[in-house]
Amino acid sequence: MFQPGEEILPMDAQRKIVFDTVDLCSTWEVECHPYLNHSKLLEFCKSKDIVMTAHSALGSDSDKEWVKKGNPVLLEDPILNAIAEKHRRTPGQVALRYQLQWGVVVLAKSFNEKRIKENFQLFDFQLTPEDMKTIDSLNKNIRYLEMSIFSHHPDYPFLDEY
Repeated sequence: MFQPGEEILPMDAQRKIVFDTVDLCSTWEVECHPYLNHSKLLEFCKSKDIVMTAHSALGSDSDKEWVKKGNPVLLEDPILNAIAEKHRRTPGQVALRYQLQWGVVVLAKSFNEKRIKENFQLFDFQLTPEDMKTIDSLNKNIRYLEMSIFSHHPDYPFLDEY
């Protein structure tokens, strides 16, 4: 008979899962983009040989009902656009290349054929260390997909700092 307990999911005194003692998956998929770069989580993942995969790597369409209203549109960011212009690329290509240079797998969804082709044109240019640092500075911990309906659950992950 199955009985959940600390031997399966170790917990601290507040009954929160202690992830550093769990047998971890080899890939973690999280919302990740220049406005939510998860630098601490990425560092943790790399230390545990976990590949981080970014969904919503281009931000998210603010017209969708599940997206938090009032967030800035990532691809309209003037700094991201200036870097894109410097490299003769789109802001989307710069945002995706930024993730790739950090070693993050990116998932970019589009129904637009032109954008799909652009999303593949990431391997013939490099962002400079200065570009990377500038894009790092865009981090605002903005989460487009908060899933706030679950925010009162004890294992709601977006309250923990990584």
